[in-house]
Amino acid sequence: MPFRTALSGLNASSAELRVIGNNVANASTTGFKESRAEFADIFASSNLGVTSNAIGSGVRVSSVSQQFTQGNIGFTDNNLDLAISGQGFLIMNDNGVNAYTRAGAMSVDRDGYVVNSQGQRLTVFSADNNGTITGATGDLQLDRSDIAPVATTRVDMSANLNAAAAVPGGLTGSSTLSLTGTLLDEDDSPVLNIAISDVVDSWGQDYPGATLSFAYSGDGTNNLWDITFNDGVNPAVTVAGVDVGTDNEAVFSWDPDGLGSMNATDLTLDIAGLSPVLNGGGVTDLASADSNGSTQAAFDPTDASTYNNSTSVTVYDSLGASHLSTMYFRKTGIPNQWEVYSYLDGVAQGGAQTVQFDSSGNITSGGQVTVGPASVNTGAADLTFTVDFTRTTQYGSGFNVNAMDQDGFTTGRLSGIDISDTGVITSRFTNGQSRTLGQIALANFNNTQGLRQLGDTSWSESFDSGQPLVGTAGSGSLGLIESGALEGSNVDLTEQLVGMITAQRNFQANAQVITTADTVTQTIINIR
Repeated sequence: MPFRTALSGLNASSAELRVIGNNVANASTTGFKESRAEFADIFASSNLGVTSNAIGSGVRVSSVSQQFTQGNIGFTDNNLDLAISGQGFLIMNDNGVNAYTRAGAMSVDRDGYVVNSQGQRLTVFSADNNGTITGATGDLQLDRSDIAPVATTRVDMSANLNAAAAVPGGLTGSSTLSLTGTLLDEDDSPVLNIAISDVVDSWGQDYPGATLSFAYSGDGTNNLWDITFNDGVNPAVTVAGVDVGTDNEAVFSWDPDGLGSMNATDLTLDIAGLSPVLNGGGVTDLASADSNGSTQAAFDPTDASTYNNSTSVTVYDSLGASHLSTMYFRKTGIPNQWEVYSYLDGVAQGGAQTVQFDSSGNITSGGQVTVGPASVNTGAADLTFTVDFTRTTQYGSGFNVNAMDQDGFTTGRLSGIDISDTGVITSRFTNGQSRTLGQIALANFNNTQGLRQLGDTSWSESFDSGQPLVGTAGSGSLGLIESGALEGSNVDLTEQLVGMITAQRNFQANAQVITTADTVTQTIINIR
């Protein structure tokens, strides 16, 4: 009679309902993987096998296998929560024994270790002091101690200085000469070395030794004079045959550098008010001369008219105290040349640094300035750093600072943790610094269904699963990591409800087999 066969069907249906019930119960469990009941038929067999007309003896549960399909990923407010998009398991250290999980709800324990709700510690590839990921694995521990300050040693600046900017500070190149006195007597010829004040070339260089000289060149009946201008450095320039009393001016073509690299300048001597005297007995009264030139005013950080632009950057001493470093840029009269003045907390640091550009706007010399050593703070070491602005240009556009970086920082406290999609863990500090703490280690298995369940949505390796294949997120077959997210259960409730109905029908059908068999048996018993 088929009692035992039907009974095996009832047991199988009950087992399937238990599996479905467990799936439904864990529909909201983070990282849960649904199970599936698998069945096999039963035949009585001998050493010679099963006869062709053998009737089966029922059914048995051959396996309850978990389905490691991807669950939905939902985002959370905890940056330490981890979800894996793709294959792989998080490795958790459970007192020296590895457990593997997809449930990434993490927190920090009192010792700073990143742990799950069971107190198991997250395993990562460690980083050295330079932030380089090593091959060694260990528990992830967050260091909450303050980060030590580092004094500034270098400032890197990239800017543009306006090539069309005016030269500040009132620089005016000489163009006119005027005399003090009105009489020029033939009897005094030659009148030599009349000092000229304020002779300045177009590049801003003054010539304190500049003089004028007059030599009579006429025949005693006219007023022709040779007038010589001498800047005291270059060869003298003479204008011959000037008719004093008739001519209003004498024009000198002055080449200040004597080499032609500076354009020649016309210096116009005003002689309209000069009266010539023949045989006057020495009544010349020319005492001095003056020019309209003026040199560039001295630099003054409090007077914006003496420089073109300025910019500042905060630097730090060895104790982490901040200081303001300011650089002032001032165009000179020399083409493509600027001066840089450095101040630290309002105190001048040396004199002007000359910076030269070429005709393409690129620096050719003077691209670095050393600031200090400067005494900045009681107990702190003297501050010395180099300002490198070799990337600065001189183009025909407005002044702008493209980049300003310095390598120092003050002390800082841990303010947050960032985790990349490849599992690199970076700590952020209140001073703007960051440190690489490690990289999350993931494991995969050749046969994930061979893993042994431990409960708490975690598994351990077994002989059937094979050894763990450990790597980093995004490498090989391993998936990527979502920080601030959790993977939900992969249970499909609709599918489970349909399975539940099917299991119920199977149970009822097997129960009906028992009822039918009982009726048949009763009929046989009642035969007389």
